[in-house]
Amino acid sequence: MTLTYRLFRFLARIYFKLMGGFEVLHQDRVPSAGPVILASNHVSFADPPACGAASNRPLRFMAQAELFKPPVFGPLIRALGAFPIRRGEADTEAIRAALDTMAKGGALVVFPEGSRGDGRKLIKPLKGLALIAKKSGAQVVPVAVCGSFKMLPKGAKFPRRSKIKVIFGRPFTYASAAEQSDKEAAADQFGSYLMSEIQRLLAEGGEHYELWNGSGENASA
Repeated sequence: MTLTYRLFRFLARIYFKLMGGFEVLHQDRVPSAGPVILASNHVSFADPPACGAASNRPLRFMAQAELFKPPVFGPLIRALGAFPIRRGEADTEAIRAALDTMAKGGALVVFPEGSRGDGRKLIKPLKGLALIAKKSGAQVVPVAVCGSFKMLPKGAKFPRRSKIKVIFGRPFTYASAAEQSDKEAAADQFGSYLMSEIQRLLAEGGEHYELWNGSGENASA
């Protein structure tokens, strides 16, 4: 873990505490060693630093390519372990970077929904995470970040005071969640299981979201 990473993790924790409080539940569920994928809900730009502040392990982040364009912010997030992924296309370079992180026994944060949600429903997950989880065999830890939508919702210019609570779920693997023999069906099964676990963790944190049911509708659960 670099000095830069330690410093920004410390500052993130202080910032969240000053902005309303910061609480982490079940941090012991994150494997202390070996490849692990932290898969979180995503409603705010506050979610990545919240995940980083909550984890005792250094993390790498998959972040949308547009965030790397600003001359100061881009190099900063690279220094903190982020690498770009191009949305709306099969980004093989990002997949290779993720698999390389797993091969080295690292920890990776991904936001399976692919974009920030509306604070009411979870978006159907993209297939890229299923591919990474399958090929790497890594432990997948569902993560719920609560309070970030209130703090900094999509479109907001300035953050508001809100307690941030990060809740880690129990780890699982692609093989344990995807039992279908058909490749596409297995990936969908993995995604549905993951998002239902995130939904359950959000409810544990007092936030109730609708869950994508896989057939084109959003269903309460």
